[in-house]
Amino acid sequence: MTARTRSRPRSTAPRRRRSPRSSGPRFLDPTILTRPEVIGSAFAVAALAALFLLVDVPAAIADGRDWLLRTFGLGIFIVAGLSALGGVALSRGAYIQGLTFARRAGGSVALGLFVWGALGLNETDWSVGAVNFQRVTLGGEIGQALVAGLLAKIAWLSLFVIAAGLLAPGLTRAFAINAPRWAQYAWDERWPHRIAAGLHGFFALFFRHQRALKSTATAAEAPVIGSTLRKRLEPAPAAEPPVVYRPSAEPGTSALEAAVARPPAVPVTATEFEDEPEEPQQLGLSFGGHSGWHLPAMELLTAPQVSTNRKHDNAARAQLIVDTLASFGVDATVVEVNEGPTVTQFGVEPGWEVRYKDVPLKDELGKAMTSPDGRPRTERVEMGRTRVRVNKITALQNDLALALAAPSLRIEAPVPGRAIVGIEVPNDSASVVTMRHVMETKEFSELAKKSKLAIALGKGVSGAPVVADLAKMPHLLIAGATGSGKSVCMNAIIGGIMMNATPEEVRFVMIDPKRVELTPYSNIPFMAFSEVIVDMDKVVGTLQAVVSEMEARYKKFAAVAVRNIEGYNRHPRVLKKLPYWVVIIDELADLMMAAPYEVEKLLCRIAQLARATGIHLVVATQRPSVDVVTGLIKANFPTRIAFSVTSMTDSRTILDMGGAEKLLGRGDMLYMPTDAAKPLRIQGVYVSDGEIERLVQFWTDDRFVAIHPEKADALLEEALIARNGDTDIDVEEDDPIYEKAKALTLEHQRVSPSLFQRRLRVGYVKAQRIVEMLEEAGIVGPQEEGESRLVLTASASSED
Repeated sequence: MTARTRSRPRSTAPRRRRSPRSSGPRFLDPTILTRPEVIGSAFAVAALAALFLLVDVPAAIADGRDWLLRTFGLGIFIVAGLSALGGVALSRGAYIQGLTFARRAGGSVALGLFVWGALGLNETDWSVGAVNFQRVTLGGEIGQALVAGLLAKIAWLSLFVIAAGLLAPGLTRAFAINAPRWAQYAWDERWPHRIAAGLHGFFALFFRHQRALKSTATAAEAPVIGSTLRKRLEPAPAAEPPVVYRPSAEPGTSALEAAVARPPAVPVTATEFEDEPEEPQQLGLSFGGHSGWHLPAMELLTAPQVSTNRKHDNAARAQLIVDTLASFGVDATVVEVNEGPTVTQFGVEPGWEVRYKDVPLKDELGKAMTSPDGRPRTERVEMGRTRVRVNKITALQNDLALALAAPSLRIEAPVPGRAIVGIEVPNDSASVVTMRHVMETKEFSELAKKSKLAIALGKGVSGAPVVADLAKMPHLLIAGATGSGKSVCMNAIIGGIMMNATPEEVRFVMIDPKRVELTPYSNIPFMAFSEVIVDMDKVVGTLQAVVSEMEARYKKFAAVAVRNIEGYNRHPRVLKKLPYWVVIIDELADLMMAAPYEVEKLLCRIAQLARATGIHLVVATQRPSVDVVTGLIKANFPTRIAFSVTSMTDSRTILDMGGAEKLLGRGDMLYMPTDAAKPLRIQGVYVSDGEIERLVQFWTDDRFVAIHPEKADALLEEALIARNGDTDIDVEEDDPIYEKAKALTLEHQRVSPSLFQRRLRVGYVKAQRIVEMLEEAGIVGPQEEGESRLVLTASASSED
């Protein structure tokens, strides 16, 4: 048998049978219904059928069309759309997913009903056939029924919530969790107040403009007001070039020649150097959370005062400066004038030192040329030029003071970040910088949003407000002679914090050996302890109590694995936030005289470690000598303020440089921040005794008595007992304190040791002993929640 005729081996694989369905015609195959082109054609037919309702139709079916539109309105498109979506889902087998399909289907139906109800609220004047949608609304009778009545509207609004929860559960859950936080943030950022203030200002300006146009005053009044409105809306014009003051004569000219060559003086009005007044921001009453505290209004502080008794002429003084320097052979120009509340800074730019050489003139033949009198003729040729050295200007400080008739001058050479030398000349009349004026500025408002320890320091030599954050200092050392403004600065720091924070956010620990400066604050709820420490025997114990609080906070940080107080207060496991502590010491010299070694050791320990725990130091002294402000204390207090001192030695002790001995006093200070190479000259804010009394009266009002925070007297008493061995905490039954405690107990339904601390002025340990004695006598019940006890006698009398 050949290969051609050899039969192929029979395959052992089973033969494939034809499906009986494949033998029929192709158009009868049921799977054709799930093809995309068939489904798309069905959608097109449904859309055309829905659009058919909005055009003219034959009279035979017009009544049916009108009934559909009257009943369903435009909701017929919603029904058609939901039906089409249902058909697509069923054709793709989405019903196999079970709960997911049911959730999406229910969400789609709820969303469709919500849109249908929204159409039912629209009564537009639009007619199709015999149907007027102004009567039945765009949603028809069904859509009108969905929003008929208050309960129906509430149910209709709930459909949107249900649709959002079913169609987008993750996004809805995130919005529900974060919405209260966003609302609180918006309230804290004062968005409602800003929006309301902006709308109020816009409409006030608009209606004022309309009234001006309709008024019957003068014909020129309306164009003036219209131009004012246009000026506010148009961009500001470009700034004019600065005025440069050149010397009247060449440097090195004699005084007689300069007087002859000087042009007549041109009178300059004072308004040429007036600064534009800032529009203060109104910081009204603001709330400090939901705990019952609210911040005091800005009206408690004294309004800014405008100084009108100006006598100095800055243009004349600038010209006098350049002329005086030129008379001593120093070429310089005044390129800017910055007027502050106390001093005016003149920005002097050094000129050039030009070297000349007399060269004899020669004719064409090379012979020397002579004048008619026989002398050789010469020509002055410039050989080179160099900048005037800064020390030539600073060496003329006393000469400038004599020429300007100023009591003292301060030359800042150079001004940090500028290529000029600043000559600071005292003004004839100093203007008062109020704390309210600085707190109403934009700089303080932005800082107060970020930190509860914002401080309004004053105004610089250019009139710009200077603010600082005590949390970033993180400790402050203040020095100055008596009457220089040191105590006013401390009151400004305390008052600024009391205007910006609540007692739940900031606490004060005050040590006042002089017994007169800080005692007005003894009753405010900001106090961490029940009293201002005035006894020298308690000073070391108080500092030890602060160290104990610092160590306790570090243990709390370790328990939740955070590094500082900001992270601890933001931690989700923390239920009670920690407040900041500000330790204020009015006179460091008295403390160093009483216990120098212990005070220095405790202050340095707090300054080195307490920043992360939210504990900050503000230490003041009027004797900045090396035995008071030691090198170890200076190293731990990078931020310093120096008021007027008596000698350059004291200035170098506090600032490591001179300059404080030339200050004018009455709030004139040098502020050395941590990030500056040179101190800044500032006129400090002034806080009167009346402002302090109003602030204290606000915070000691009776409406805050029930929410006073707990005192930390237990720490203080433990520290005092550990140091002095004080064991005077026993209370006898015949003790007058115990009798007062019983009478106070009968006035309340619940009592706690903190109540006796505040009302009886006793320590925590003694107050706890009084509560135990009242429990033994059957006047109060056992401890139930926290530290409060139920008064049994009061409850029994109320039942009778």
